[in-house]
Amino acid sequence: MWRQFMTNTKYVSLTNLHAAERRVEQELAFTATCKNDGRTRTWDFKKKSYADSQRPILEIFVWSLYKLRNKHGNKTRESIYDLSNRFFEFLEDVGVNSPDEIDSSLMNRFVSWFKKSRTSSYATNGSRVRSLRGVLEKMGDHPKINRQIRLPKNPFPKGTSLQSANTGYDHDEFRQILNTVVLALRENKRKYESSYEPRFLGDDPPLDGVAPYRPETGKYVMLASHDYRVWFFENRLKCKTPLQYRNVMSVPGGHSWWYAIIRDYPHESYRTIEGFLEFIGVGPGYKPKFLGDQNPVKYITPWKKKDYVIWYFENKMNATPHGEKVLKERHREFRIAMREHYGGYKEFFKELNVWYEISTYDLAPYYLMLLIRTGLNPSTIQRLTIDCIRKDPLDGRRKYIDWEKFRSLKQSSTIPEEKAETDTWAIAIIERVIRLTKRIRNEGQKELWISNANREGVAKPYGDKAFAASVRRIFKKHPVYSSGNGERLNVTAAHIRPTIAWSEYLRTEDLQYLSQLLGHSNVTITAEYLRRVDDPVFRTRRAIHSEAMLIGMTQGSKEAKEFIKEKLDTVKSKDHINGIYDGLLNHCKDPKTSPVTGEKPGQFCSADSDVCLPCQNLVITPEDIKKHFCFLKFHEHLFSVGDISEQDLRKATEYKSSFWSSYILPKYPDIMLQDIEESAKRDPCPEWDIVKYEESKK
Repeated sequence: MWRQFMTNTKYVSLTNLHAAERRVEQELAFTATCKNDGRTRTWDFKKKSYADSQRPILEIFVWSLYKLRNKHGNKTRESIYDLSNRFFEFLEDVGVNSPDEIDSSLMNRFVSWFKKSRTSSYATNGSRVRSLRGVLEKMGDHPKINRQIRLPKNPFPKGTSLQSANTGYDHDEFRQILNTVVLALRENKRKYESSYEPRFLGDDPPLDGVAPYRPETGKYVMLASHDYRVWFFENRLKCKTPLQYRNVMSVPGGHSWWYAIIRDYPHESYRTIEGFLEFIGVGPGYKPKFLGDQNPVKYITPWKKKDYVIWYFENKMNATPHGEKVLKERHREFRIAMREHYGGYKEFFKELNVWYEISTYDLAPYYLMLLIRTGLNPSTIQRLTIDCIRKDPLDGRRKYIDWEKFRSLKQSSTIPEEKAETDTWAIAIIERVIRLTKRIRNEGQKELWISNANREGVAKPYGDKAFAASVRRIFKKHPVYSSGNGERLNVTAAHIRPTIAWSEYLRTEDLQYLSQLLGHSNVTITAEYLRRVDDPVFRTRRAIHSEAMLIGMTQGSKEAKEFIKEKLDTVKSKDHINGIYDGLLNHCKDPKTSPVTGEKPGQFCSADSDVCLPCQNLVITPEDIKKHFCFLKFHEHLFSVGDISEQDLRKATEYKSSFWSSYILPKYPDIMLQDIEESAKRDPCPEWDIVKYEESKK
């Protein structure tokens, strides 16, 4: 009965699981499958420098990581594998090497130790501690510890003031980036996407100047060539007749020439020396054919002739490039000839503009352009597959990109399309990458980004480190310089996205669209994302009014006036006391429906920071435009009277003027703008009234 009970499938599996956990502790290694992409990897901790000195604790750490194998993907495990070094570095610093000393207080000390670390930023250290939290707390379930372990709750607060800003790139820098990507795409188009034009396809082998092939010996023999025999007679034997054997023997190579004619390689038209002389017409009035020329047989084998190597590639290999392994197995003579003529198969394929290897660097321009066109997270683009392009079920002429965002509830999202005529760029880029990698793609391989530029010469998907390295290589070849100090910029994919995000918001002024484009689960995340972005264009808009508030709406609706009345103290403190005339960019079209976190529907929005700036409820009124004109005129006057320098003027107005003239003013009729500008001259805002300013100076 007991034996039947223990042989139940459930308990057999449990027994195997316990055995696997014990084996993990003994070997300090395990194999796990990624929950996201299904790939299997082995994680070996025996290679760690502290594997011997900290083995008792390392066994528990690896056991804990193994216990959580179904909750982690390979990216998370890779991060934990690397971050484990910091945890065991801390243990060695504090002299802990026994599982008995592992408890919550030790973890508190670890967090404090990590906070003081100067190797990375505050935000990065916080992210690393959060990555380790699950594994460290799971260690408490091990029998050798058997106590609850808890790390401090929220040890690294994610306050805005503590977050490092992502600067992005300004208009000029981004234009340089775009030009570089376009240039790299053009180079790759010439390299990979141009069709090869055969020179000898379907023709007979180009054997001019090649020694004849003798089937009986299986070799190419120069002495079997009739032209060579004539050349030898004219240049070596000086056309002397009659030919005596002893005279021919005295000439180097004469013996072989003599017997090639009469015995070794007989010609179909003659088999004797006399027959040879008669066949070529030796006698009075004989005109030499090769006298003074070089040997007409230039190649002892066709592989010595470049044209034949190309002919073989086109006719015997179907103009298809192969790697070293295939060349060794199937085309050995071709491989040797390539090395002799070109130095190697890479140089041969380069000269013919046909390519076998596709590296991560070759695909990087497509990756960057896709990032620019879609604004997706770089990691999302890196995980695209070849079947991500789908047909629109409502319109068969249109397509969309279906993508997945891992470690998120937002699965199987799509990139929205506004117009089929303008939004096909991203799809076209993906289709180009699919066509480009088709010839190296293994059967059943779904990953979009693959490369065979590796030791094995086999197409494999590559990760974020390879993407980052290839992006660095592109901008090392085509550097981008800061528009501020002229120094070379370190361009990264992660810094491009904030620039794209703000650009798309400026273009559409639709936070919902931007939220969908960026793959955010909630529009408030997008609002917070834009609020934190330290993009130069965003700084410009923020600088126009650093306290963009729902204030100064005296010309608005009844609800707006009620809000003013209710928040009068706030209005005064934010508006008049701070010297800000009625606010700028401060009008709200729907103050009772706010996307800002914590705001309740049906109640007035109480946002008191520049959270308003990316809000789709924010509108610009004619009064705001008037303030803009007043601001520019006022600063131009300050410069004209010498109160500010040209640099001060440029600093105060250049970005604002560019922003308004590019994104705001073109949306209004010219007649309306002229009227507003005239109004600004006649009746300027008090804070930017030139007359009042001059009076105050007296």
